Amino acid sequence: MDVNIKDLDDDVARRLKEQAAAGGLSMQQYLRIELARIAARPSPAEFSGRTEPMSRAEFAAIRNRLRVADGV
Repeated sequence: MDVNIKDLDDDVARRLKEQAAAGGLSMQQYLRIELARIAARPSPAEFSGRTEPMSRAEFAAIRNRLRVADGV
């Protein structure tokens, strides 16, 4: 799948290029990694769509998944 982002703010584009370069990655590689990391996390809509409170165990499981996704 190809993605084309139009009208990206110059400051945002510059910062993304800096972050990619700091990691020794091309902009395409860096964005692919970041998009995969974002996709691995539940969205705000998925969280807000819950109809019952989250248990402590569910919270701990999500927290652990996010740490793994972030490489912590």
